[in-house]
Amino acid sequence: MACTVAFNKEQKTMMNSRFTFDKLGLYACCLLFLALLSGCASHQKTDDDVVVERAQARWDAITGNELEEAYTYYSPGYRSSTSLFDFGVGIRSMRVLWTAAEYMDHHCEETRCTVRFNVSFRVNKPVPGLKEYNGKQVIEDTWIKTQGNWWYLPNK
Repeated sequence: MACTVAFNKEQKTMMNSRFTFDKLGLYACCLLFLALLSGCASHQKTDDDVVVERAQARWDAITGNELEEAYTYYSPGYRSSTSLFDFGVGIRSMRVLWTAAEYMDHHCEETRCTVRFNVSFRVNKPVPGLKEYNGKQVIEDTWIKTQGNWWYLPNK
């Protein structure tokens, strides 16, 4: 027994219009999604944002005694001439222990930035009779852009 359904002209028109409204709703959702997505994409980080973020991350690694992490922010030229081992020995043999670094400001040119930090430090037994000295100092870091990324360039 076969069942056949017959639609009159009015029912067909209603079905077609409903299909059209469903399509319009889908298109509207897609357009809204694309608009939201483009809003996210337009918030690209500038070079200034990237260099300040990397500079703070390097100081956070140094003050957190994460020297392997800190080493990754140094320029490729520095890393080619200074091994991770030598870098670690150099940092650990300093009498100064960096304890915190607070970003102050920066000045950038096309491929070079100077980033200033107010750095807290401690020196154990700096002079006879003094157990430790805690101080702060403004330090200027130089960063260069090479190989598509920003790298710390230490003073030699």
